Amino acid sequence: MASNATVIGYLYTPDKPYVIASFSNGTLQWRSDPKSHPLAQGPVGFFTDPDKTCVGLEDKNVSMPGRGPERYLVCEAIRTIQHSNSLPRSQDFYLDAGTMFMEYEPPAGTGFVQYYYAAVSK
Repeated sequence: MASNATVIGYLYTPDKPYVIASFSNGTLQWRSDPKSHPLAQGPVGFFTDPDKTCVGLEDKNVSMPGRGPERYLVCEAIRTIQHSNSLPRSQDFYLDAGTMFMEYEPPAGTGFVQYYYAAVSK
């Protein structure tokens, strides 16, 4: 967690980054453009589910106290993950065990989990 790394998330093809996760000294910055201000920023934590292990951050919007937290994650599939949704855009992912990917989890009841193919940048 103390290492510095940048992970690039792609939605369809690797010619245009869709999200960028930058780790620096135990902090994560999540942005949609390398020159923009972070959409979310905070200390890195560990998150596990039966099908994945992740590092990232959980962010609670203080201006919306009734809404739950959202998560910005860089993950590795522990076992095969198959995911499909129709909104906000159609996504069909099949991730083998060992595959690295990025994930945005909106607050419960506010939208769909979004997945991104991941690549590490130097």
